[in-house]
Amino acid sequence: MQSMDYFIQEAVSKIQGMESKRRTFSQKILPLLSKKIDKINSKEILEEKLVFPVSKAELNCKIAGVDSGFVSKDMLALDLVLVRAVGTVFEYRESKVVKASYYPNYYSFPSPYMGERALEADEFSCSKSIRRLILENNAAKALIEEHNPEYCFLDGSIVPQYPDKPRNDSSIKDFYHELIQNFQELYKTAEKHKCTLIASVEDSRGSRFRSILQQDVLAKQGIPSKELDDCYDSILLDYLLKQGERSMAFKYSPDIEKHPILMDFDQGFAEKVHAFYLKPVEYDRPLRIEFLHDSKNDFGKFVDEIAGIVFATASLHREYAYPSVLIEADMRARLKPEEIDTVYQKILDKVGRNVNLRMRRSNRPF
Repeated sequence: MQSMDYFIQEAVSKIQGMESKRRTFSQKILPLLSKKIDKINSKEILEEKLVFPVSKAELNCKIAGVDSGFVSKDMLALDLVLVRAVGTVFEYRESKVVKASYYPNYYSFPSPYMGERALEADEFSCSKSIRRLILENNAAKALIEEHNPEYCFLDGSIVPQYPDKPRNDSSIKDFYHELIQNFQELYKTAEKHKCTLIASVEDSRGSRFRSILQQDVLAKQGIPSKELDDCYDSILLDYLLKQGERSMAFKYSPDIEKHPILMDFDQGFAEKVHAFYLKPVEYDRPLRIEFLHDSKNDFGKFVDEIAGIVFATASLHREYAYPSVLIEADMRARLKPEEIDTVYQKILDKVGRNVNLRMRRSNRPF
């Protein structure tokens, strides 16, 4: 059996080895960054270069951000969930915030939900996530309709993720399809009010950029790239991007019909989902940004516009890159475990001792 000291040293050695290999290989890629690649015959290459400089936008507009927080409590007969979705609107003049507004309020009570059906552990986790996303999207729609911001930031991806999709035989399958429709209603609301949705993924594990780089750029130039296998985009691009640079934009998926989430969307929306990476600050990894666009008319100009907005709002701290409006929304939406514990205790007090709702693990005498 390995000792803990040996395990720690082995982990450190492996991490340092991978770091060294990736850093060395990235030096080989750097000369390609400024070269035009539009002559490469690939449907994945949507822009003429791999990396572009970004200029901070001068902010004279309204920028919104929406986030949510939730806590849950397992009980024997039912499950308790508290969700709070909050929207923040910053109004800028000459890149300074002159007014802040909130939806529904600066402080709002969380919405309580009770799951009465007997759900498996994976279904309960999935249903919590779906409920949170629906409330978050509803807040974003209401915020856009009430305040008419030019841009609206979403915390997380612009589409649901794999864990949000229940298995085919799940009893909450209809709830998932309600979520898909909810996302598409948000897209329509944004289009109607001429509001650009910008999704910011804080800790992305995406690998689409790396895959495109390996298969459509390096392989066609005869450059082996095994060192990049299993390397996330944000890690690779941390070597390649300087502060104030972005990657080329790319489609969210190479095949919509085979993608487990986009296959459930209307094709018109599924084809518009794109992403790129931006490095707003020196000492943090690049930020994944997702957006909707048909990639035909003024695509590069549109991406530069979004990148400029993100750069201006996500570069306030040299070690943490995230849009300030989302930081504020997160602070207003955050929930503490004590808040659901209060509700839980009041329920127990009222039902009395004759009804046992506590989980076994909560009743341990030692």
